[in-house]
Amino acid sequence: MRSFLLATIFLFAGCTAAMAQDAFKGDAAASYTWVHANAGPGQCGCFGANGGGISGSWNFHGRWSLVADISAQTATGAPTAGSSLTLVSYLAGARYKFSQPWFEGKHKPEPFAQVLLGAAHAGGGVAGVDDGAYKFATRVGGGIDVPLNSRFALRVVQLDYYLTTFANSTNDHQNNLLVGAGLVFHWSR
Repeated sequence: MRSFLLATIFLFAGCTAAMAQDAFKGDAAASYTWVHANAGPGQCGCFGANGGGISGSWNFHGRWSLVADISAQTATGAPTAGSSLTLVSYLAGARYKFSQPWFEGKHKPEPFAQVLLGAAHAGGGVAGVDDGAYKFATRVGGGIDVPLNSRFALRVVQLDYYLTTFANSTNDHQNNLLVGAGLVFHWSR
């Protein structure tokens, strides 16, 4: 955990130094997130978890960007009576922004797709034997940003398939759905 925090500090320090250069293009986003989670296979055991996340991206080539994302969601009263779950993910990957010919003007939607890989941490009664464990996690999906002006955009929707691999005594993976929306700040355009 300490190594991850140090790496995150160095990542943000590097981004700060890069922002001083004219060639740096990217964004930072703050989002509300909701996760439709399942406790295990066989029966749904489904529940919702609310939270938020922050992400940053660096445009390194044309429409391609590198992305770092940290998000956390919590649920109380999950399938086991009185149980809670807090899920925190630390992910990084790539994002591709699509060109779209359907709308014109300065507020035309900007759709994107992304693949993020990393780790997730589970805590609380629903986490069971994996309470406090870090396991592999990935999110695959995309969303739509709508520019408000040259610096800000509204992330009107984000939908990601969210796989986690916590122990559940059957197949050790959970198929989740993440839905989000938020505000995006562009470093430069």
